[in-house]
Amino acid sequence: MLKVMEYRRQLKALKDEGNELLTKCETEQRDRTPEEETRFTAIATEINRIDTRMGDYISVNKIPDSELRTYEIHKPEVGGATKNFPTPFRSIGEQLQAVMGYYTGRGEDPRLKEIRSAAGLNESVPSEGGFMVQQDLAEGLLQNLYETWSIPNRCRRIPVSAASNAISMRTIDETSRANGSRWGGIQAYWEAEADSTTASKPKFGRFELKAEKLMGLCYATSEMLQDASVLGTVIAQGFNEEFGFKLSDAIIRGTGAGQPLGILNSDALITIAKESGQAADTVLTENILKMWKCRKGNMAWFYNQEIEDQLDTLSVAIGTGGQLTKLFTPPATPGGPASIKGAPAYAVEVASAAGDVGDIMLVDFDQYILIDKGGVQNAESIHVQFLTDQTTFRFIYRVNGAPRLKSKITPYKRTDTNFYTGPYITLAAR
Repeated sequence: MLKVMEYRRQLKALKDEGNELLTKCETEQRDRTPEEETRFTAIATEINRIDTRMGDYISVNKIPDSELRTYEIHKPEVGGATKNFPTPFRSIGEQLQAVMGYYTGRGEDPRLKEIRSAAGLNESVPSEGGFMVQQDLAEGLLQNLYETWSIPNRCRRIPVSAASNAISMRTIDETSRANGSRWGGIQAYWEAEADSTTASKPKFGRFELKAEKLMGLCYATSEMLQDASVLGTVIAQGFNEEFGFKLSDAIIRGTGAGQPLGILNSDALITIAKESGQAADTVLTENILKMWKCRKGNMAWFYNQEIEDQLDTLSVAIGTGGQLTKLFTPPATPGGPASIKGAPAYAVEVASAAGDVGDIMLVDFDQYILIDKGGVQNAESIHVQFLTDQTTFRFIYRVNGAPRLKSKITPYKRTDTNFYTGPYITLAAR
């Protein structure tokens, strides 16, 4: 199996190089250069060659399927095609058992050394790198996180390549839809206006994000450590619950210092003032209508469940007869979204308390950028909870995020100089 593992290392290195090239072009929003196209073709050719040689080696040496199956997992390949790549551990629980055995002096599982080597970490001093959660297992954990939590799942997620820990990309610096301001400065003229035509050009800004660390701890008893299946289930649940909550909370109200910048702290946030004489902690029909008219994008509502009884009573008169139409519609199916003004509405735990800024928000999270750096790193200690016979696992996830827009948008035409549009809207404190 050592030769097979070496073939796999070569395949992984080529796949990482190819994916780094693809990510670079996607981040810079451009096609591949002729040189990059040549290298990408060479990478794909070399992958096919090594894959064939590995298959021949397995066939000639009659390596049994039962042995290969221990290391096999269905993995993505460069360019979107799929192949079977061998991987050391069959579950997160099995890998954490091996980590625990290493730190408690029971011997080093060679599969741990392989993962650490592939990740480029220090092999002689574990404290300088720790162990990386096996790539396919890390992807499974992160996939569950993004599928389980509605807010991160709605954001525009950009993976950071292995050779970097940040992204930098050009954006259109547009803060107004008035003539001469669209696309930051482009203006077109009708033929009859030709005499007054002047040159114009777009204005570009730069969007930059550096991956920060999100850390979490999980405790496992000795009984759990003896059962890989139970351990894997507990770790996955704990990871998803805590990391999903912290990431969702940061997307809403993060400070931007060592953590994502939340929409409530963004200069692009539109805050709708409360009505004159409006009582504390209340939501009125006028609040909802004024928020709705500022929308820009594929919007959805997010609110604290505490105010749902108030939303359920809001209505607006239609026509001369004064017939009332409700603004809030309960979910059509159990677990489905409600709706406000026809847009989906979700009760979320990370919304602010009733009466505080952020208790109800109208947001297009596709205009929020999340970056993450693939692997999840973990370390282990038997000392933190020694008296209770528990082992502590620490997980580190490199992630960051920020609203894509830097400011709210001035409409093309308006009479109210305080009226703006944008994808991040909330109600002022009351």
